[in-house]
Amino acid sequence: MPSISLPLAAFAVALFTPIAFGQSIELANDYYQHGLNDKAKDILITALHSPSSLPANKAKSLYLLGQISFDEGRITVAITDWQTLAKAYPQTLEGKEISARLAQLNEIVTKISDTKVTSIIAGAYLSNGDFWSKGDKTLIIDSSYLSEVELAAAWYDRVIEEFPGSDAAERAYEKKMFALLGWVDPDGVQHGLRIYGGGEQKYFPIVLDTFASFESAFPEDSLLQAFRYQIAQAYWRNRDWTNTRLWLQKIIDKGNGQRTFYTEAAKARLQKVEH
Repeated sequence: MPSISLPLAAFAVALFTPIAFGQSIELANDYYQHGLNDKAKDILITALHSPSSLPANKAKSLYLLGQISFDEGRITVAITDWQTLAKAYPQTLEGKEISARLAQLNEIVTKISDTKVTSIIAGAYLSNGDFWSKGDKTLIIDSSYLSEVELAAAWYDRVIEEFPGSDAAERAYEKKMFALLGWVDPDGVQHGLRIYGGGEQKYFPIVLDTFASFESAFPEDSLLQAFRYQIAQAYWRNRDWTNTRLWLQKIIDKGNGQRTFYTEAAKARLQKVEH
């Protein structure tokens, strides 16, 4: 009888029955719990792509693959696996759980990393903006008496204008919002909207205009709710109760009935606005 040679992966798939796949996923989970992630991923990817693997097993595989990637710091891969799980297997226990988790993750995880900004020019603009907004830097330059927020915003605007609709533009909007919202130096110097007694008159219109453009260009960005809360909080610091309530309610409305960090924080603040 002639011998038949199969690739190792194909041979492994051929041996697995639906029941065996279920047992193998339990083995993969044990590997994962003991830090043997590569072994776990081999099993899970095999289960995910095998025609004989049941939907329940594929759902569990996507769930664990996402968990492993998340633990390894590969956030984009994790969220992609979990989004696939929620869309392809919404009725499974894993699909239902991850659908709820994604609503939280989309608010607290910055989904766009610097490595996704593929344009060298756009990346350079972002780096230049980061210097003025107190981002990472390798040079020491005396920036006293310079308008740091405006210098940062100008570089971010170049990305937005020259690379519209790109990952770089989305990240530039995020960075510009952080810069405009401002910060306080360790020595107490205030910047942007954080400037006490004057920052609100100068920067509120720019913040609101930037946010409106940002929301229009990237309506699904994960930081929109966070920025809405920061805007509400800025109004609250300035004792503008009407606009505080307006922006807190926007957060709740945009939550579409889901209980997330920012919707719950907004509801709590609405209970005690005046101070």
